[in-house]
Amino acid sequence: MKIKQAKEYFELGVIVGFYAIRDPLKMGYWLLVIEGKEERSWTLQTAKNEAKSFASLDTLMGEIEEIAGRVSSLQVRI
Repeated sequence: MKIKQAKEYFELGVIVGFYAIRDPLKMGYWLLVIEGKEERSWTLQTAKNEAKSFASLDTLMGEIEEIAGRVSSLQVRI
């Protein structure tokens, strides 16, 4: 899912949350997973329809703020 569509889905109430996972193809990078209703999920995509990787969690959190307008908390699971 591209960021424009993510913003639209958020405004429509389709998105219920976000989480980050390690990128299996790029060591030390993260992928942003967007959780939707009815157990649907998507990764944030680049303009070339590739999974968008983030080198830092700060940058990833900035993308969440871009989509949702705010971030209220961050949870880490081991």
